[in-house]
Amino acid sequence: MVKSIRYFGLFLLLNCCQIAFGQKQEKLYYNKEWKGCSEAIASFYRLVTLDDNGMSIGIIRDYFISGELQCEIDEALFIDKIDDKNSKIIGKSVGYYKSGKKNFESIYDSKGVIISNVHWFENGKKKYEGLYNSGKLDGLEISYHENGQINAKKEYVLGKVVDKWYLQCDEFGKCQTIFFEGFRTNVNENDWSKIDNEEIKTEVISGQGLLMKKNTKNSFNSLIKLPIDISRNFSIETIINFKKGDKDNGQGLVYGFKDWSNYDYFYLSANGYYRIGRLSDGMILEKAQWVPSIYINKNLARNTIQINRINNKVFYSINRQIVSDDDFYALQGSNIGFAIHGKKEVVFERLTVRQDIEENESNSNSTNRSGWKGNGTGFFIDGKGYITTNYHVIMDASEIEIDLIQKGEKKSFKAKVISIDKQNDLAIIMIDDPKFKPYLKLPYSFKTKISDIGSDVFALGYPMALSTMGEEVKFTDGKISSKTGYQGDVSTYQISVPVQPGNSGGPLFDYDGNIIGIVSAKIMEADNVSYAIKSNYLKNLLDVLPENLNIPNDLSLISLSLTEKIKLLSDYVVLIKIK
Repeated sequence: MVKSIRYFGLFLLLNCCQIAFGQKQEKLYYNKEWKGCSEAIASFYRLVTLDDNGMSIGIIRDYFISGELQCEIDEALFIDKIDDKNSKIIGKSVGYYKSGKKNFESIYDSKGVIISNVHWFENGKKKYEGLYNSGKLDGLEISYHENGQINAKKEYVLGKVVDKWYLQCDEFGKCQTIFFEGFRTNVNENDWSKIDNEEIKTEVISGQGLLMKKNTKNSFNSLIKLPIDISRNFSIETIINFKKGDKDNGQGLVYGFKDWSNYDYFYLSANGYYRIGRLSDGMILEKAQWVPSIYINKNLARNTIQINRINNKVFYSINRQIVSDDDFYALQGSNIGFAIHGKKEVVFERLTVRQDIEENESNSNSTNRSGWKGNGTGFFIDGKGYITTNYHVIMDASEIEIDLIQKGEKKSFKAKVISIDKQNDLAIIMIDDPKFKPYLKLPYSFKTKISDIGSDVFALGYPMALSTMGEEVKFTDGKISSKTGYQGDVSTYQISVPVQPGNSGGPLFDYDGNIIGIVSAKIMEADNVSYAIKSNYLKNLLDVLPENLNIPNDLSLISLSLTEKIKLLSDYVVLIKIK
């Protein structure tokens, strides 16, 4: 009996050894760039248990070389000992400062693809937050100043910026909308012209800028469409890096460009002169004389030029020194970019355009900082408080609030989700507040018959209401460009109506006042192209609701003017805020 117990104990010992066999804890050293290195030059070390195939087992812990915990990682599919950026983490990764305060928290899916990323300052205030889908930014990306004020905010859909303009604020809460082209990668996101022949070459060079090269004496420009709101102060800036060629002719900024007979410009030459001008219907209206300037870097051949519109004046500066000013005249077109004259090679290193924000819009951004994470648009489909919007507007919302106008007074009500259609990006929500007084009727109707290409349409909505554009309903109009949407999607129209983040979920009307679609700002694969979900797909969702709704069917708007229609309909289009 004793002998059999001994054999059984030996069996257990051997079996445990077999389980442990092939597993060992390793201590890996990395430099400050998280490249594998020797202990002597390391900034961090990692304790990880690996099997024979190099797969990690259990929690991974990183430490500062001085011994303080730097990071805890739930699990990893693969650990790269040579370059940690190639490691595949799954689950949660939490980083710490040497003081022990939390530095970051990142979450990865089962394939090691990032889902979310949040960073904090050492004082505990949030520094950065971003959400991802398939490893690409998807939703709002927000950075903060150390005092908690928003620094910058952009919105993405699957890695693509939804709007060319983004919000940027200083630490005191003063904000501007910014367009920035830094040419940081070879991806030509803003569709600069790409030409390569014997006479002209243009090329986006990663980390350098836009190369423009010309072997003829003719003028040549490269432009993008970027409408500037002339009701606001604005600035335009670029860095011109003259490489070689004709020093007597100019190169620089072209803005408000409609055609070669209507535009404004600010050029300088590599031999120390600048020129400011304006063409209108082919006539030169402004200075247009070459003027010498001591502020131009002739030796370095690299200069910063800036145009600042402040109220009714425009100021022109070279390397931060004002060289001229003039009265401001309305821009003639929506294109902006660069021009070169003569045989030469020039690199434009960046383009930055800034627009001021009104004080009330900055205040609306402050409201957003108080807790609202985003906004969309909706409209009533039943006077009892039923509202439709896009599913992506309310997706994952923990709280929904509706702002609307009743009898000229702004009111806010809580709301809840009633039904969703993920496939068609639709949702029905309902005001859930005893203070809400139902409408007796809704003064419009639904048109489920497919509208024709070329039909005039308009949208009402709340684009970027919590960040830059204010909490007033906005009107935009256009035409139906196609009866099918993105990649031939039969459930949507392609429309030329300009939409932005926040327009999502708003109504698309024909000029008789019929709702023919629901605007979606989520799919934006090309400039000047928008989409709207056809109203019959909303009708399908309404048909499966457990409660019969009193769907509006009022044709009284037909006889009203467009202005009267907009004024009446605006009261039934609501701002949706979510947390």
